[in-house]
This record gives sequence, C-alpha cells and structure tokens, in this order.
Amino acid sequence: MRKLPFILLMAMIAVLATATFAERQYGSSFVMRSFYGSWWMITLWAALLVSALGLVFQRLRKNLPALLLHCAFGLILVGAITTFITSKRGQIHLRENSPAESDMELPFAVTLDKFEIEYYKGTTTPADYISRLSVFDGDRTFEAVVSMNNVFNYRSFRFYQASFDSDLKGTILSVNYDPYGIIITYSGYLLLALSMIWLLLSKYGDFRKLIKSLTIMSLAIAPVFASAQRTLSKEEAKVFGRLSMFYNGRIVPVDTYARDFTLKITGKSSYRDFNAVQTLAGWLFFPDDWQEEQMIKIKSTEIRQFVGDNQNSSNRLRLSDFFNAGIFKPTYADFPPQHKGVREAEEKLSLMISQHSGYSMTIFPHGNKWFSSADDLTDAPPDDTLFISKILIMLGETLEREDHAAALNLIDKISLYQQKRAEKNAISPAKTSLEIIYNKLDAAGILFKINITFGALLFAVFIRSFLTGRKKKFFRMFSLVLTILSLTFLSLSIGLRWYVSSHIPLSNGYETMVFISWFIMISSVLFGRKSDFSLSIGLILSGLALLVASLGKMNPGITQLVPVLQSPWLSIHVSLIMISYSLAGFMTFNGITALILHFISKNSDEFVRRLYILSRIILYPALFTLSVGIFIGAVWANVSWGRYWGWDPKEVWALITMLVYSLAMHSRSLKIFGKPLFFHVFSIVAFLAIIMTYFGVSMFFGGMHSY
Repeated sequence: MRKLPFILLMAMIAVLATATFAERQYGSSFVMRSFYGSWWMITLWAALLVSALGLVFQRLRKNLPALLLHCAFGLILVGAITTFITSKRGQIHLRENSPAESDMELPFAVTLDKFEIEYYKGTTTPADYISRLSVFDGDRTFEAVVSMNNVFNYRSFRFYQASFDSDLKGTILSVNYDPYGIIITYSGYLLLALSMIWLLLSKYGDFRKLIKSLTIMSLAIAPVFASAQRTLSKEEAKVFGRLSMFYNGRIVPVDTYARDFTLKITGKSSYRDFNAVQTLAGWLFFPDDWQEEQMIKIKSTEIRQFVGDNQNSSNRLRLSDFFNAGIFKPTYADFPPQHKGVREAEEKLSLMISQHSGYSMTIFPHGNKWFSSADDLTDAPPDDTLFISKILIMLGETLEREDHAAALNLIDKISLYQQKRAEKNAISPAKTSLEIIYNKLDAAGILFKINITFGALLFAVFIRSFLTGRKKKFFRMFSLVLTILSLTFLSLSIGLRWYVSSHIPLSNGYETMVFISWFIMISSVLFGRKSDFSLSIGLILSGLALLVASLGKMNPGITQLVPVLQSPWLSIHVSLIMISYSLAGFMTFNGITALILHFISKNSDEFVRRLYILSRIILYPALFTLSVGIFIGAVWANVSWGRYWGWDPKEVWALITMLVYSLAMHSRSLKIFGKPLFFHVFSIVAFLAIIMTYFGVSMFFGGMHSY
C-alpha cells in the first residue's frame, strides 16, 4: 500500500500525456469530455489525494515542513474539485445604450458606458482594451472598469475582458462565479510557498544535510557572387539607419527593420560587404540591380530545383529566378498547400516585393499614424502628401547621380519632418543609438560559438585531470574569467533589449532562451565554488541555449507586448520556470558526466556519488521554482482569463514535468532513487519532459501559450 500513491502518480502522468495527444487528434471538446472532466479522472485524482495524504500522515508526522508541503498540494486539488463542482461561468454582451445579453443570471444590472482601446505611445498597436461600466444593485449605483489583467469583482462575480464589437460600441465580458474554489486554491498556493521555504531553511531537513555532506566530501577535482551593386555609402547608411519608422508594433530605427529584413532574406545580418541598411536600401532604390543578386536563402532543395536553373550548388536563389519576362513563374501546383518550402519562399518573396514597392517603409508620421510613400495618403495632411510621395524618389535620383552631399541633405529633411510631425511620439536620439548598438552586438550569435567551444575544451581537460589525478588550476581560473566575461556581455545585451523594448525581455522563445543562458552562467559561477567542472558545464549549457535562440531565430525582433502580457505576473512566472529548467539542465549534465566517468574509469564511484549529491541539492530549488512558477501562472491566468487552469497542452506538460521530477524527491519511499547511477539516468530521461514542454508542445499541439 505504501507504493500505491506512486503507482497512481505514474498512472496520472501517463493519462495526462495521452490526453494531450488525444486532443491533437480529436479536439479539445473530446478530451474535456473524455479525460479532464470525466468521472474516472476525477476519481483518479481523488484516489491519488487520499492515498498520498494517508502515507504522508503515516510517515511524515514529525517532519512538519514536508507534511505541510503535501497538505498544500492536497488543498490545491480540493480547491480545483470545489471549483469544478460549485463554480459557474458565462458571458455578457454589452452595448452602449442597450440592454445586456447574458447566458447567466446576475443579481444586479450592468450597462456599458464606453469601450475604448488604449494604444502604445505614437503607434496604432493596442496596449489595452478597456470597458467602462455602470453597476446597479438596488439603491446602489457605481462605476467600474474592466480591462486586460484588471478584473472587476463584485459579490463573488468576476468580470474579465474577453472581446469587443468591431464598431467599438460594444464589449464582451467573461463572467466567473467561484466563491469557494478560488479561496481554497489560493490558500493552497500560499501554504505551498511557505512550506517550500521552510524545507529549504530547516536545519534538520534533507536539503541542509545534503549541502553539509557535500561540503565535507568536497568536489575538488564561400560561394561566388555577382559584382558589387549600387546602394547607400557607409556614411549615408549610418544616417539613414537612424531614421525612425513604424515596424512590428513599435517605433524603431530603420537599422532595426533593415537587420530583420536582411536576416530573413539571407540568413545573416549582413550581405557580403554590405551592412543591413545598405542591403535594405539597395532593394529600395536599385531593385533592378539587386534582383540579380543570388542572396535569397531557400532551405528546401525541392523548391530550389523547381524555381532555379540548377546551375549552382548553393542554397540561394535570385529574385529574377522566380520570374520569366516579368511574369511570376512558379505555381507550386505539385506541392501541398502547407509545404514548408512553399511557405518559406512566398514569405521571402512577399517581403522583398513589399520593400521594392515601398510599402514597408512607414517612415512618415502624423501623430499616432505612420505612412509609407506607397500608401493611400487620403488621411495624411494635405500639405504633406507631395513630400511623402516624392522624397524617396528624389533620394533615389541623387544616389543614381552619386551626389552624396544632396543625398545626406534629403535624409536630413526626412529626419526633420519626423521630429516635427511625430511631435511627442518621436524616439529620442539616445534610445535610437542604444537600439543600434544592441542590433550590432548579436550576443547570442557570438557567445554560443565561444561558450560551446571553450566549454567543450575545458570539459575535456576536466575529464583528463580526473583520470590522471592532476588538477589544472590555470584552466579553472581561465574558465571562471571566461564565464564572467560572457555573463557580462550577455547582461549588457539583455539590459539594452530591456531598455529599448520598455519591458522585461521574457515575452517570447528567443528571449527566454537567452534568459536561460544568462541564469545558467550565474549558477555555474556559484556552483563553481563546490565543483571544478561546473564552469565548463555552465559554458556548454549556456552556449547550447544561445545556439537554440540563434539558429531557431525564435522571433528575435523586439515587439510590443500583446495586452494580456502587460502584467507584472509575466516576469515572475517566466523567470521562475526558466530558472527551474536551467537547474534541471545542470542535473542532466551531471548525469551525463557521471555516466561517462562510470564507463571509462574504474575509480569513479566516489565522484559519481558526489555528483549525485550535487544533483539532489539542485533538485530542491529546481522543483520548487517550477512548482511556484506554474502556480503563479495559474494566478495570472485567473486574473486574465477567469480560470486558473484550462488544461492547455503547455499547462498539462508543465504539470507532467513537475510530477515527474517530484518522484525523485521520495528517495526514502522509492529506494531506487537513492542509487546514484539510477538517479543520474533519471535526470537525463526526466529532462525529456522539459524538452517536450518547451519545444514539443509548440511544435505538435499549439494552444493559448503561443503569442
């Protein structure tokens, strides 16, 4: 019977994983009906709760922090079940000067005074959706406001901003009535946090004992291209790149758009001897010349063979390859509509044609609106239409004549126009300079090469010194200095990105991978006090995280946050989960190192055990930060969407990951986790759950966590 809770826990893990794949095949309604909301799954949760609490009270009565930790999880489950049984959910549709339409009965009346959209300064990108209400409850009348991440709560009815009418005269609010479940669940979250802190600080707890034992034991030991084409000079490109434009929901320097454009087309942030701004300007002012440049990177061999002339072995095409006598050549009739190569080619062609036509160059402001020279200028100030429509043509003509003084003068005129028409929304010169510096740093692209290369070399030196028994103090100092320098460079890059974006850079895949790398390097410096090889591991792991960010190009462009992400919960939620993933990565590499040493050295048992103790120590903060991160995410979801758990695939796999790693915490009940080699193998296998959560869910399932 003592093994029953763990059998049920592993069964729950299997069921949850199966449900995510079933959802992909049969849809969300099916899994909600057949899995998450079914009687048998509720019974399984209840059986797990009862059996676990029975074992806890039997074996942990004298270990109060551990007892409270398990009780906290029980309280959270009770809260979830209470919500499932007693809560009510619905929607209410409100329009100005019209009665409400609702699918649930309210004990008071609500009317809409005004719905409005708040925009980011100087742009038309929504920053928030706001519903201003009047509430009538008997003799009492008062006003209320509902917006993203701002809930209106009255008499246990919670109103959330869900949608709005296209004419901006109406709003749709989600309504959630859960008077008991939320209180119970939040109490469980609070108890969980307090018990985790107590476990870490408890003088007689396993965590402090492991640290003490580790201290006592001490871990001391090139293709050919066409000739140069016409474009801006380096000096002209520098000035042109400082102009402002509206791009990706932000006001940015042209340099930022140019870098993204060049990166998208060529796979690099520059082309031959041309920087990004020169490449962009070449397509803008001299498209007939640049269409013959063999610079469009196409990964798909099928598309290259279908479009190109098959006379070169590179993976690049010219724009002219896609046309024959001015007529678009490929029809892609032999390819499925969702063929990745087709989508890749069409995306790049669309971007280049948009640049060629001038639609992309939204560099002419008027208050919050930005125009390009190719736009319909009906809404532009009449006195400005001639300037907007002709200035770039004039600039192109001066470049044709190679009149560089006149070209610089015209660029200055555009800059003066922006300062005058953008008014208070103009980007400051200092911020422009810092964003251009950030663009040039490319910390991920540089550091992943340095960290992986030197990390691998230092790890090889460590293995050799372990086998020979000779310590290499020079390499330890070198790896420490290298890690600190790498950390400083990456910190500078993160700080600049934070400043230019005006929000903590944790809003997309690229930013979270960079944060993981940053935290790994900090952790490796701290762990380096106890372990010679932690620095080399830190360099390798941080380099791999930066490699994923760099190669995947996971939305490296800086964007404004969508309204739902405009919340202080974002940075806390993402930071904690990324910290847990980083710590789990250390455990994984400990496991790999232990297995390597076990198979190549007969005298490695003591070191394998030391790595085991180090991993056991890391397990505590790794699991605790993951758990707290998940439950803070649940609080955020409740604030934004009116439910703290929605069985989204990312939520489910995060829960699976937490449950998997929680097994290793029970080495007294599951004796096999007390064996160092098994624990190391488990650390490696368990990391697959993190890979599935972070990458696999986005690839296979999608869901609400794809912004």
